[in-house]
Amino acid sequence: MQFIGCALLAFTCLVAIPASSPALLAPIRSANPNGTIPSNFALELKALIKQIPIGNIEKLVQGYLLNDPEFQAVIRAINSQQAYRVARQFNNQPEVRELKQWLSQQLAISGGSLKVLDSLELEIKIFNKYPFWSQLVNGIQGFQTELVRVYPVELIRSLLEPSSAQTSPLITQLWQRLVALRPVYERILNTPPAKNLIAEFQRLGVDVATVDATIRYQFGWSNATAAPVSSIDYNDYYY
Repeated sequence: MQFIGCALLAFTCLVAIPASSPALLAPIRSANPNGTIPSNFALELKALIKQIPIGNIEKLVQGYLLNDPEFQAVIRAINSQQAYRVARQFNNQPEVRELKQWLSQQLAISGGSLKVLDSLELEIKIFNKYPFWSQLVNGIQGFQTELVRVYPVELIRSLLEPSSAQTSPLITQLWQRLVALRPVYERILNTPPAKNLIAEFQRLGVDVATVDATIRYQFGWSNATAAPVSSIDYNDYYY
């Protein structure tokens, strides 16, 4: 898994499956036996993804990527061959393959496709939108602090985790499958390549403990977060 310094990119790693990924599709069911209208997984997932402020995150990443040497070094590590091998190892785990297959299957059944996940991709421009952006960066720790203000980790978990407000059967299944990936995550983290990659991130100043805590909270592997939740209005982020 790409051990990236935020839960959003971890979520992307788990569910943003390339269109070329093979999947065995089940037959489409045309009617519900009890006469009720079934939920539409593709629309539900699209509505959930819309709650992630991708535009604000893009601007935050762009500002740091163009202007902050510490952040640039972390991005180089994320794009290294070592990180690629760890990500590939994670994606080749049987449990992850099963999740990919199920996701492709359920999107096809609901009349959608994996393109619903395209909006999770970050598109970074190579020029500062405003000259003052270069004065706003504050190293990798500054990036992590600002990301906590932008990414609504508790909101996303509440939209995935079964509750009186979240009653979708398929979103509940998605949540259960994400929760079930905890052993895979821990197994990969304990491999020598992943340990070396984590050590490199630590050397570059990444607060790995906070990243790990955020990932574990986001996917239901823990109920504790390492950082307080901000009351910032995500739609009015100053970037």
